[in-house]
Amino acid sequence: MNKLDICKQTRKVASESLYKTLEILLNSKKPISESILRDRWLLEMRKYKSISQDGWYIPPPHGMGVLFATEDDIKRLNFTSIRPQEFWPRDDIYLDREKGIMMLYFSPVDIKSGIIGDFEMTLYFGKNKLLINQIKTSLKIISKTFKFVDVGLKFSDIAKFMDNLLMKNHLINSVYSISDPLNNNFGHTIPYSYEDMTQDENKILRLEKKDWQTVCNMISKKRRFLNISEDLELQVPMAFTIEPRCKLNDEDKSPLISFHTVVLIKENGKKELLTNFDKIFKLARMDYALNL
Repeated sequence: MNKLDICKQTRKVASESLYKTLEILLNSKKPISESILRDRWLLEMRKYKSISQDGWYIPPPHGMGVLFATEDDIKRLNFTSIRPQEFWPRDDIYLDREKGIMMLYFSPVDIKSGIIGDFEMTLYFGKNKLLINQIKTSLKIISKTFKFVDVGLKFSDIAKFMDNLLMKNHLINSVYSISDPLNNNFGHTIPYSYEDMTQDENKILRLEKKDWQTVCNMISKKRRFLNISEDLELQVPMAFTIEPRCKLNDEDKSPLISFHTVVLIKENGKKELLTNFDKIFKLARMDYALNL
């Protein structure tokens, strides 16, 4: 497989394993805690031998984020980052199947190439119209941005376009990143999708079983961010993420709604948006989120 195919397959593994996990848990009458979902998802992921045992975004443990809130109590989804321990999956917080909201994130790595396939989505099990509209708007912003993307554009052009879209929809981008100098971005490059790994980087990757944290740091520092000051131009081939973290301007009343997608720009200049959400939306009875 070429680099973009590897990215596509790695992300698909994350979404397919999540679907299998949720299908079993949601069809069971047993309570579902954050840690139960995290552990079951991780177990399913580890069946794929081409993928790293843990994700690259550590902490949280295993490079996974699973957070539950409700439409009446959204504070669990008002995080700035899932790195602090208070936002790691807990075994005493359970899904509300009538009013619940969940944020799901995993950061798998293809172990041969070092190419990542990050996956993140928000699921909502209630009927609050304001929340449903926030979810639909977040997805529409991603769709409109993808249509705007073209070879030769700078990352800063795309970031400014997204800034404008959020303002028009009375949303803010609630993001915190220790790696981004501006600490305000809408995504980042997929390392090694458009450049080759150096000999030193390859040596680090080969030692992943002995020193995974060094591999994680290497991947993290290799990213370039989709922000208003980044002059990197879109080229072929290339993969990068579009991942706005959308909140209403009235932050206290709005949970953070996050969807993490990947744009592939192929050798022939054609582009593809990887979402991998639809099967999971249907499972959660979120048909309103389809075909936006």
